Amino acid sequence: MSVILFIASIPSGAFAYGFSATATPLLLIRYTNRQISPILNFIEIFQNIANVMLNFRNYTKKSLTITIYGIPGIAIGSLLGAYLLKISVNDALLKVIVYSVLIPLILLQAAGFRKEISLDKWKKVGYLVTFPVGVLYGVSTISGPSLALIINNQGLTKEEFKFAISALRVAESITTFSGYLTLGVFSAQVLYYVAITSPAVITGMAIGVVTARIIKRKEDFRRLVMSFDSWVSGYGLSFNLGKVIGYDVLYWPMIVVIAIDLYLLSKYIVKRKKIVREID
Repeated sequence: MSVILFIASIPSGAFAYGFSATATPLLLIRYTNRQISPILNFIEIFQNIANVMLNFRNYTKKSLTITIYGIPGIAIGSLLGAYLLKISVNDALLKVIVYSVLIPLILLQAAGFRKEISLDKWKKVGYLVTFPVGVLYGVSTISGPSLALIINNQGLTKEEFKFAISALRVAESITTFSGYLTLGVFSAQVLYYVAITSPAVITGMAIGVVTARIIKRKEDFRRLVMSFDSWVSGYGLSFNLGKVIGYDVLYWPMIVVIAIDLYLLSKYIVKRKKIVREID
C-alpha cells in the first residue's frame, strides 16, 4: 500500500490533485471501497490543506468566487456519498459504478474538453455542478478528474487553478470525514494505516512539488498520468464487471479504454510536435 500511495502522491504534489484518481483504481483491485476510502480521505485532508497553503498567494477574485459557490454542492454531495458507501452491500457493483464514472472523466480530460461557464452563471449553478462531484468523492474519494475538468474550463491560470481545486477539495475532504465519522465508516485502524504510510505520502508529494518546478512541459507529465489512470481503471472495470455478471474477467472494456486513450494520446503527440515546430 505504501508504494501505491507514494506513486499517487507525486501528481498530487505537482498538480494539487490526482492522489485518489491514481491510488483508488490500484487499491480497488485488492480492497473494497469501504476499506480504502476512509484511509485516502484522512490522508487527503492534510494533502489538500498543504496544497492550499502552498498556493494561497495565487488566489484571485475569480478563483475565490468559483470556490465559494462550489462548496455547498460539493459538501452536501460528499455527505450523501458517505451515506451510500455506508449502506452499500455489493462491493463489486460499487466498483463498477466508480470506474464507469471515472473513465469518461479521465478520457474527456485527455481529449482536452473545454466548455467555460461565466462567473455570473457559475454563481447560479455552481453548487449544482459540484454536487455530483461530491457524491463521487464520498463513495470513492475520487474527485480530481471531474473537478479538474470543471475548473480547467473556467479560464484560470495554472496558479489560480491550483488554489481553486485545493480549496474545494479541503471542503469535500473535511465534510466527507465528518460523514464517515458520524456513520461509523471511520475506525481506529484507519489511523494505523495513515501513520505507517505517511512517510511515503510526504515523500511523494515533495517529489511532485519539485518535479512541477523543474519539468518544462508539465502537460506531458499530466498526460502520462491520465493514460496510466485510464489503463488501470479499464482493468478494474473489466475485473469487477466479470464478478457482477458472473463470468471470468471480461477484457473488452479494458481493450476499448486503452484503444481510445492511445488514439487521444497520438493526437496529443501530433499536436505537441506541431506546436514545437512552429516555435522553432
